[in-house]
This record gives sequence, structure tokens and C-alpha cells, in this order.
Amino acid sequence: MSGPAAGGAVVLPLPVRVLNAPFTRAARRRTGSVLDALLAGRGWIALVFVLLVGIVFFNVDLLRMNREIAANADRIAVLNRHIARDRLDVARLASTQRIQESAAQLGLVQPAPGEVRYLKARLRLDAHMAAKRVTAPNLAYVAPAPVDTAPESPVATDPAAAAADPTAAATATTTAPAG
Repeated sequence: MSGPAAGGAVVLPLPVRVLNAPFTRAARRRTGSVLDALLAGRGWIALVFVLLVGIVFFNVDLLRMNREIAANADRIAVLNRHIARDRLDVARLASTQRIQESAAQLGLVQPAPGEVRYLKARLRLDAHMAAKRVTAPNLAYVAPAPVDTAPESPVATDPAAAAADPTAAATATTTAPAG
């Protein structure tokens, strides 16, 4: 089966007037003589040589690009590991428990639920009232000592355990809070 029923493209012959046009005849004469000279002489060998050299250079360039892609992939993997480690550090440092422990070491205390209140900002009035209330500092004032609210660490100070393991006793004395 051939033609449109076979599902292929229909090839129509070129009209005779297109084949016999002056431009077409001149193009056929020029390309025909160039191809004949190229295929019959040493030009054929030079053409094949140039094409093979081009293929070699193309493959070398492709190998260089693949090497750069592999190096970039390795760098990306290293950077992704660094990012994951940094995100883990940020999550650990941003934990509420760690922040509360750090605040307790500084002597800060969590306010009672009823002590928290919000103020409404009144820009001009607040600035005017603050300026009126400014006084000279009291040099006789002594700040109170910070209150230690850190929980006691459960360190065993049993003399029998200290005698059995002297390194445990040394670490227990260095990790015990000063009070």
C-alpha cells in the first residue's frame, strides 16, 4: 500500500518548469561540479579529516563540561550538608527550653500570667511625659544580686561512688553549680 492510505507523506514531483528554471539549472551545475571535484580528488580526504577533528574537539569539550558538572554536583552536595547542619544548629539554638535556661542563668524570671500587659503607644504624649520625668541618676543605689533560678543538677556526691571512680568525682565537682 502506498500513498495517503499508508499514513505516510505524499511526495509530489516538482513541476518541470521549476526544474528547468535558470536558477535551478545554475545551482545544479555549480554543486554538481564541486561535489564531483571533491569526491574525485584529495579534497575528500581533507573534508573527512576536518570532520573527524571537529568530532574529536567536540567530544573533548563535552568531557570537560561533564567533569565540571560532576565537580559542581560535589560542591552542591557539600553545601547541602552544610546547610542541613546549620539548620539543625539554628533549630537547636532557637528552642524555647534553651532560651529559658539561658535567661535563668542571666537571672531573668518568667513573669506570672497576670503581670503581662500591653501598652498603647501615644507618640507625642509619651515623649513629652518621658522628658518631664527625666532625673539625675542616684549614685547611692546598689542593684540587688541576681536570683539563681536554675534547677539543681542531680549529681551524685556519694563518697563510696567517688572512691570507686575518681574521674566521676572530679567531673561532679566541676559541673556542680556554684551557689
